[in-house]
Amino acid sequence: MAWIHTIDAHEATGPLAAVYARMRERPMPKAYLPPHGGTPGIIRAHSLDPKLIELVFGGMSASLATDTLPWPLRELVNTATSRINQCLY
Repeated sequence: MAWIHTIDAHEATGPLAAVYARMRERPMPKAYLPPHGGTPGIIRAHSLDPKLIELVFGGMSASLATDTLPWPLRELVNTATSRINQCLY
């Protein structure tokens, strides 16, 4: 697996720190929270481009805000999509 340099919330400055602060304000299922208490890896993987974090996760939040599917079913859709795309996430 490739190694990507990432920046965790406690290391972030400027626009990235602001994005992380806004992300912390959003509700997140416990399953997404890493045991070390830091930023989830999928978010950290985008840390070199704070604008991209907002686009990716803002778009997902908007599409999930309708609550048309309960969280477990959304996860099932996400998992099936990742499997079809041969993606670990």
